[in-house]
Amino acid sequence: MIIVQTFAVVPFSRLVFGGEPAAAATTSTAGLHVFAINGRAYGVRTAVHVLEFSPSQYAVKVALAHNAIDGGEQTPSTMCRTTAGCVAAVNGDYYDISPTGTPDPGDEVGGIIQDCVLLHTPEVSHQQANLDGQSVSEGFEWSSALDVNGTSVPITAINQQLPLSYVKVHLPLAGTLLFTAPYALPLPTASGRVAYEFTAADDAVAPTTINTTSELDYVAQSTGPVNVAAGQVDISAPVGSPLSALQPGDTVSLTTTSTAGCDNIGGHPILLDDGAAIPVDPADTYMTMPYARSVIGWTASGETVMMTVDGKDGVTGATALELVRLLQSLDVVTALDLDGGVSTTLFAKGRVLNRPSHGTERPVSTALLVVPNP
Repeated sequence: MIIVQTFAVVPFSRLVFGGEPAAAATTSTAGLHVFAINGRAYGVRTAVHVLEFSPSQYAVKVALAHNAIDGGEQTPSTMCRTTAGCVAAVNGDYYDISPTGTPDPGDEVGGIIQDCVLLHTPEVSHQQANLDGQSVSEGFEWSSALDVNGTSVPITAINQQLPLSYVKVHLPLAGTLLFTAPYALPLPTASGRVAYEFTAADDAVAPTTINTTSELDYVAQSTGPVNVAAGQVDISAPVGSPLSALQPGDTVSLTTTSTAGCDNIGGHPILLDDGAAIPVDPADTYMTMPYARSVIGWTASGETVMMTVDGKDGVTGATALELVRLLQSLDVVTALDLDGGVSTTLFAKGRVLNRPSHGTERPVSTALLVVPNP
């Protein structure tokens, strides 16, 4: 449940536009500051809300809808309210929505590392934010491979819904695909593929914990759709792969590595990187047109900033250039644009602070939660 504390009004005057203070009433509690700013000097005529805090007191954690990969959708406020200690939340990465009349898994686009566990590999080339390292990157560095009787079998993807087919994305069911218990859907199946089921020898450590090696005991195989049970790892591989020689009771090892940090989430695009504004592709109309926006960023002094801009798709809100100027006014030097538009949400002080485009808070696939440091 959410920790409810009293927010006291304090003065906030370091932001100045045209000689006048830009901040509206500012509230804070134990190092957590929530305020609104006037963006008119930068062409933004809709409400801009900011949450700022010190990483010495609060951490940013990735939350999954229903605590699962492809587990559906939940509002950021619900994810926060159901997470012990959570005091604020903003919506997370982009996600795919299935066609009307079909199950809506909220299929995540980018990579996800949560508490040092690699939960999802990117479906497409995608920008990422290392939430602990306060850095951004154009890609997601990771590798995972099985050692099967001395033969290395690279893992192609982890907990990805395949095959994928939507705008400009067409990924076939191919390669060696690994699925863990947080994956909510049945394994994809096709002729010529087999699902191999394993149990984790050490159930105290998640099998895809980064920079570790896990021992997996082979149990059985199946050609039909299966759901990954707790404590299991299931691997979909082509018939004739090195896994086909395994006998029940055999042990393989799984090594997963990444330099992306223990909490990492995707977004698009990078707005600022170590003080440098990153040019936006003129053909990217989503960024050159005004939209409602959600952003995660960090100041030169290491403060974390979450910012939302209200708006209506393609009509009002902020462009990428306006976003950068707003962020620079807050002394932000590194920032990644998160899912925006109707997904834009900032939850704090027990309520949604911004005005969602469709009038109500939209359920999403992932969120970023603000929780106190231990």
